[in-house]
Amino acid sequence: MVLEGDVQAEGTIVTNAGHFDSLQKIAISVHEVRLGLDNNIPGDLIDLDIRRCLHFLGEITGEITHEDQLDYIFNKFCIGK
Repeated sequence: MVLEGDVQAEGTIVTNAGHFDSLQKIAISVHEVRLGLDNNIPGDLIDLDIRRCLHFLGEITGEITHEDQLDYIFNKFCIGK
């Protein structure tokens, strides 16, 4: 759907700054994957960009966590106080 332009992003609002940052990084990585495919770059090198995309998606879905992100959640929502 994305490649065919069937996704309508109008009206989509990203309210989480971390998610917005991750989405921007995903867009860059997807662009680099596309360039690699267009330029016949070896698959093992393109794999690095794909893994980077998956990493940033994992940050959004919660599969990837960092101590700083956990500290932010605890401080922002006062969990455990």
